[in-house]
Amino acid sequence: MGVRRVLRRSSSEGNTGSWILSSQKNENPITAAETTGDRSKASDRVAYNHTARDHADMTIYWRCGCGKVQLELSAEPWSVGNCHCHSCVASSRFLDEKYKDQENYASSIADGGSAGAFFMPNDVKVLTEELPPMGCLKVGKDGKAVRKYCKCCGTQFGVVMPQMWALNQNLLYSKKEGSEKYVPKMPVNNVMKKFAFSPEEVPEPAFSIAPIRLIISFVSVIINPFGARTEKDVMEKLEVDTSLVEEVPITWE
Repeated sequence: MGVRRVLRRSSSEGNTGSWILSSQKNENPITAAETTGDRSKASDRVAYNHTARDHADMTIYWRCGCGKVQLELSAEPWSVGNCHCHSCVASSRFLDEKYKDQENYASSIADGGSAGAFFMPNDVKVLTEELPPMGCLKVGKDGKAVRKYCKCCGTQFGVVMPQMWALNQNLLYSKKEGSEKYVPKMPVNNVMKKFAFSPEEVPEPAFSIAPIRLIISFVSVIINPFGARTEKDVMEKLEVDTSLVEEVPITWE
């Protein structure tokens, strides 16, 4: 019988009303092929299902290029991948060009796409007490200002939503000091090939849009009314004044 992680309301003193992850026996365990060595066969079925994933207790760290912004992550990401859509890649290239001469700059490009790792809000702890100013990008004049970056060194931070955190995967580490890179246990798929600048150059495993289970997982996380939420004060700390949002030009229409 398998074990899955579920969210339940805590009744412990001082934590009443909060949501925590707990283990629960899974009456419908996933198959051995999906849980043991051959993860590639299950990459489009289970690797991106945050309720069935291998969510072993562990600690991962995220830090920007200069180390002034640091996070502690108490679980594996529920999804990892490189997005090759115009908007994501253009934003990453915009920062690459702007900060290419910055000593501690770290790119978010991986295999030609924008590298992302997705976490539940209650798996994320901001270690930096006083965050340096954050920058923010929007794609085109009417784009949404969602892609944040660390102005201290130009490193792309990612997208922070109430329901989830999408972080620059290239800056994940197994050790706090950043001496050892974190290696995902699940396949790193290349998604949105259909909208890539050069679709023929997108490496395998590649998907025209994304694995169906990944799409289902994203939707379920976004619409789940009982899911964990990013604390309001954390969202406020990461806000960027609209007058300071930078526009990434659209060059592909």
